Amino acid sequence: MRCLLLLLLFLPALLGGCYPESLNYKPGWGTRWIDGTMLKQNAKVLNTKGFIVVLEYYSKFIKFENESPLYAPKARLVFPEKTGSFRIGFDLNATAIDLAFVASGYNMQRFRFRRQVGVGELLYNARMVHSEAWKNEFLLHTGPFLEDFILEQRYKMPDSQQLFIGNWLAEQRMEFAGGKEN
Repeated sequence: MRCLLLLLLFLPALLGGCYPESLNYKPGWGTRWIDGTMLKQNAKVLNTKGFIVVLEYYSKFIKFENESPLYAPKARLVFPEKTGSFRIGFDLNATAIDLAFVASGYNMQRFRFRRQVGVGELLYNARMVHSEAWKNEFLLHTGPFLEDFILEQRYKMPDSQQLFIGNWLAEQRMEFAGGKEN
């Protein structure tokens, strides 16, 4: 009994060493929420409107011999408040979540978390790094990543959110065609 109590007391300390500095957590039985802010690298509020692509993975009970289990992805968008703060619900049926922080003129930041016992709520601050070559970053990395959510129906992203991504991509391309670069 004493060992069990000691294990429960030291569980948060043991889990605390496996996360990046920008991540904090509150103890709990299962991860339900991810809270945080989208900030510039110098910890100031972003001056451009950004959004977050949330990709949740649901485990299927199919596993082939000598292979990893199959996961079904489901995607959606979350829009932070003007202050950059956000709160994302982590579906209890999902086994992992992947967040992609996107803002015009900044490198895309990604964060992946697998559900763990003992972590109740995640606190994550995404530090957005200004891109020196935003046009190249957009054409080679950000654009193709976002286009997948429009083209691939397996993500089950709502039509209105696919339309938002399409419009955002078109706006960025129009800015580049006009010679205006962030």
